[in-house]
Amino acid sequence: MNQKNTLAVMIQLIHSKSQARCGARSSLLACAAARVRKSFYPPISRRVFFALYSPPTPPGSCTVKYLTLLLLFAGNLTLAETPVPFGLFVASSEATKNPSAEASPELSTRADLAAAEVVLLEQEQSLGPYHPSLAALMVEVAAIASASGDLSRAAEFYDRALHNARVNNGLYGDQQLPILRGLIALYLESGDREALEERAAYQFRLLGSGLPPFEEGELKAALEFFDVTLDVLMDVEWGPRGRELLRFHDRFDDMTAAVCQDPAVSSQWCQPFTFRLAGFYYVLEFKLEVLVDDQRFERTFSDPEWSSLEREPRLEALQRRLMSKGEDLFEQLLSVAPAQHDALSALADWRWFYRQKTRALALYEQACQMQPGRFEKPGALPEYPALGRLMLPDPGPPVTQVTLSVTDRGVAKDVVVTASNSPSDDRAGAKLKRLLRNTAFRPALRNCVEPVALSPLVMEVVLTQ
Repeated sequence: MNQKNTLAVMIQLIHSKSQARCGARSSLLACAAARVRKSFYPPISRRVFFALYSPPTPPGSCTVKYLTLLLLFAGNLTLAETPVPFGLFVASSEATKNPSAEASPELSTRADLAAAEVVLLEQEQSLGPYHPSLAALMVEVAAIASASGDLSRAAEFYDRALHNARVNNGLYGDQQLPILRGLIALYLESGDREALEERAAYQFRLLGSGLPPFEEGELKAALEFFDVTLDVLMDVEWGPRGRELLRFHDRFDDMTAAVCQDPAVSSQWCQPFTFRLAGFYYVLEFKLEVLVDDQRFERTFSDPEWSSLEREPRLEALQRRLMSKGEDLFEQLLSVAPAQHDALSALADWRWFYRQKTRALALYEQACQMQPGRFEKPGALPEYPALGRLMLPDPGPPVTQVTLSVTDRGVAKDVVVTASNSPSDDRAGAKLKRLLRNTAFRPALRNCVEPVALSPLVMEVVLTQ
């Protein structure tokens, strides 16, 4: 249902019920409005709900109250929404290749899987099932299974090798690390999100859970755990996961601060941690929906779909001060790497995303002096940090070419799908155009000073969800 038709239906509904009793109409309209609200994409902003903070209306003014609500819905269509972070639903086609970085080990022979299993069985019978030398052989068999395409058998042998290493070297033995690396690469290839998240978390705990003193292996494991967890969070509803999100945020907020304040590691590791945490902030700003927690609201709209969910107040508090949290985060990075292009661009992107355009432009001008070629055309935000996906459907989402215009204020207009590798899908094309129109763009700069409109801008993108 398009927006005009939606408003027409709401007007008709209110008019038809205007003579009914207030109590009966309250439930009907609340239910209808809940369905209408969910028909918009992205969802209608929380401003509609905050606008309902008002004294209870007299019994005879129910129609006026609901007409007011209707006008709020109508006005909300033109109000500035939270932009859709680029990379969350739409991503560049270049950024959607499977980053499963670790290829299968080079094997001295490429014996088939059956023969390799026979060798392993003979060694188990000769040496015993828990002999420490068997772990390396199990890893080799797992690699052969993975190369042959039998990912479930590969996971089985990696798990057996991991169990062997624990039995012989203890629960925190370093011998587990190469086995875990193989498992993580395998789950990236197979797309098993739950298993990937579990193994990445285990590797993170094994390497010290992000507590100082920091070592390179621990920092790499922390970043991988962060990437895996955020990738999972991009695809799920955040409403019932408040405490989990807070724990996730608090752990990496503390670790990022500690890394950036440690002179032994800050120059190399502050930016990667800052960018990961900032990526979480971009996604949090868009996905975390703060509903009004007010008894007057609950009395007026009794439908369960309008009731406030059980929420974690600290998460709402974090969302309300997210703008300043992000600024503090990037300014901390700039204190470690003053006048560095990526750090300047990251703070500029953050401010532009929050429509602080004058302050953002001052930073873009500085970044442009360092890399002027990047500012010859607009960029979808965030560019720094770019949001990436770890796992996408195999063989991958179809690539779509679009052309659009970007104003000097970073607003996308005239979005047209010009070519697609997939069969014609009007709904996917319409969704893609809506998402790009709701994406904030950094404008092109003339002479690194003046923002200019650009048309046409050609992009090759994919829908990631």
